[in-house]
Amino acid sequence: MKEDKIWQDYLSKNLDKFLNGLTENDFIDGEKLNSSDIEIDKTIPKNTYISLRKYINQEAIKILQNRFRAHKHRQKTGIKNIQLKETYLTMLEKFKISVGAETLEEALDFLLSPDYRDYEHDVNQAKAQLAEDSFSGTEVMTESFAKRLKNYDRERLSLIIEMAFNEGWRSAKESKKRTGNPRKEALGQSDLYNSVRSLIK
Repeated sequence: MKEDKIWQDYLSKNLDKFLNGLTENDFIDGEKLNSSDIEIDKTIPKNTYISLRKYINQEAIKILQNRFRAHKHRQKTGIKNIQLKETYLTMLEKFKISVGAETLEEALDFLLSPDYRDYEHDVNQAKAQLAEDSFSGTEVMTESFAKRLKNYDRERLSLIIEMAFNEGWRSAKESKKRTGNPRKEALGQSDLYNSVRSLIK
């Protein structure tokens, strides 16, 4: 009975998504259907597959079988899927290598679990190295921040970014200095940057 419950829960959450992902060629009559268009027995997997064969071909059935098999495996092992932008996955992979973790799970343990407090120096060193690496994380960070704002504040943020871009563009065209750290010096002379930094306590 336990498998029946897992199956029924799985169908309730995934059947429509599965059918919507099929093409017309996967359907027996060549016409796409959704769950409200068909009558199927949802009691156990075997009965459901028999019902579905009236509407979709065997290749499509195999796709559903494989997805459910993977779902059952995750349920039994306690494995859950999470979605990460490629930038963060790359950062996590580099962090894993830096701290000598064998898996991404262990890498997260290094970051979150008190059991790894003895490795705090290694963790901080790895994080510092990641901060120096070139990642396209600015977009991710800005998007995450903007989602927390009201629409009015997002409009103001876009104007601030535009002002900062124009100020940087103008400064770059005017600067002839090539020695030292001209970019850092120019940042220190930015009125926009300094006005915000002055508010940080």
